[in-house]
Amino acid sequence: MADGAGMTATAARELQAYVEYLTVMRGASVNTVMAYQRDVRGFLEFVAADAAEVVSRDIERWLGDLAKGTHGRAANGARSTARKLSAVRGFYTFLRDRGWAKDDPTDGVPLPKLPQTLPKALSVAEVKKLLLAPVGNSPAEVRLRLIIQLLYATGLRVSELCGLTLDAVAEGEGVVLRVTGKGGKTRLVPLGDVAATTMYVYLREARPKLRGANSQWLFAGPSGQAPLTRVRMFQLLKEAGARVEVEVAPHHLRHTFATHLLHNDADLRAVQVMLGHVSLNTTQTYTKVTAERLRATLDKHHPLTTGLKKGGRR
Repeated sequence: MADGAGMTATAARELQAYVEYLTVMRGASVNTVMAYQRDVRGFLEFVAADAAEVVSRDIERWLGDLAKGTHGRAANGARSTARKLSAVRGFYTFLRDRGWAKDDPTDGVPLPKLPQTLPKALSVAEVKKLLLAPVGNSPAEVRLRLIIQLLYATGLRVSELCGLTLDAVAEGEGVVLRVTGKGGKTRLVPLGDVAATTMYVYLREARPKLRGANSQWLFAGPSGQAPLTRVRMFQLLKEAGARVEVEVAPHHLRHTFATHLLHNDADLRAVQVMLGHVSLNTTQTYTKVTAERLRATLDKHHPLTTGLKKGGRR
């Protein structure tokens, strides 16, 4: 096999079938499908053989290539390599289910050990500053105010926020959002009074004055044919943060939502449901954030620890 010689015709057809499966059968988001397609394509171009002919030794060579960054490419970190290996494993599961491959060459190949990083969460003071970033009641400022409040009040992923339609906003006893998350799964997310009030103002006063007002999307792009993009959401939030000197991105507010709930003794499973996590283990990451903050508070303020620090005997 010649490294980097390109995909075979059979591999290209199998990859296209996998992309269609992810899109139609799994209901994966556009971004997820594109990421899987890119990762599997890179692998198939490296091995330059039909997928059914690949053996574990080829997987090891590919992983070594990713780590070294050969062929003019930058070296991949552990997290990036783990993601790509997971994508290839999913591809082989698909092939085996259809009888297009007898064996999975990734079997027994361990995922790279990932560094344990805790998600960044804003402090309460930072959130208060950010919530005051939108000034005035112009349509654009009301929209920005609602975007910030929704991200913090619901913990939505930015892709979920972009994908909200007008039909997703349900009124009854308060306001509830019907959110379509990963895998096309729908969950109901309630809004607090503050965000609900801003939603009313946005829908009745601000949104009709913005471009794309006749669109189905809650946050329509200029043409009305598509929602505001993820990139635009990032830009709006970054600009808002810059006004009040808070460094922030949409995923920071998702992490902050979960962390602040758990810090105030919210039920872990309730947080799991609101975040749309399939596994409780994913949600439990936030308990580590809370524990770290509590430990830092204890070290800073408890007489026993502060006294020992002053005495130099810790």
